[in-house]
Amino acid sequence: MDMNSLTLDQLLVFTVTVDQGSFSGASRVLHRTQSAITYTIQKFEDQIGTPLFDRSAYRPLLTPTGKALLRRARRILAETNLLRGQAKAMALGLEAEVRFGISEMVPIGCLVPTLSAFRTAFPTVSLRIITGAFGLAEGLTKGELDLAIVLDIGLPNALERNRLSTTALVAVAAPDHPLARREGVITTDMLREELQIVLTERNEVAGSLDQGVAALDSWRVTDLATKRGLLCAGLGWGSMPEPIVAGDIAEGRLVVLAVERWDGSDHLPHLDVVVAQCRERPPGPAGGALLAALIRDNSTLPLDSKAS
Repeated sequence: MDMNSLTLDQLLVFTVTVDQGSFSGASRVLHRTQSAITYTIQKFEDQIGTPLFDRSAYRPLLTPTGKALLRRARRILAETNLLRGQAKAMALGLEAEVRFGISEMVPIGCLVPTLSAFRTAFPTVSLRIITGAFGLAEGLTKGELDLAIVLDIGLPNALERNRLSTTALVAVAAPDHPLARREGVITTDMLREELQIVLTERNEVAGSLDQGVAALDSWRVTDLATKRGLLCAGLGWGSMPEPIVAGDIAEGRLVVLAVERWDGSDHLPHLDVVVAQCRERPPGPAGGALLAALIRDNSTLPLDSKAS
């Protein structure tokens, strides 16, 4: 048994013979003589020490060993094709991976059409998606991300940005929360007396949504999922991007609070959603194509319904 000298060509001839159902069929597809096909299969069998085909019938049938090896042979050939494609793409200057940050404020479903098209256009390029409420801008400036969809709040000048859409914040609470049971407009004093759930950065860096703190007592969380869970449980009130809680509002898990004023304004803020990149380290060809597609397809972000 000489397993070290197995070749990709043997795997190819093996799988094509199975697909065509005969040695003659494989010879036609591979443009080789039937004797060459037969010789390749026989050498393969000699090397592994067991038959791949039962030749007692009119057409060759897979043996149990052949059936067991077929799936692995196909997988090896598929991986090899991917390797060849990726190597060719990299030789042409195409990056192996695009690192893409997505703010938790953006529903991922909005991006599926654009990401699907990217997969079709760049099958050899891996896409690494990093999500979070904060830290994405820092990832861009440090070279840890190639591009990111973020809220345009306190972004450094080192980042170039293109506006995609606008998302509205809504103040919400569970239906049985004291603020939700109040009738009429909710004043600033009423907000101040109830526990507020606030989204904040782990390191308390300025520029987060901390600027919307209205209550004397607050709990700080570092991700939207935790904040949403606490709000739905009735443990406090807080502001959330309208698209993120639209389902909770529609199904009665949360209610919108009619807030009189917010940070000195008569309405909650509308925040620009932008796709950003580092000016000094622009993305490669695939990342640049994804950036262009996001800008072109910004209608896939249905976040403008509350904008005025």
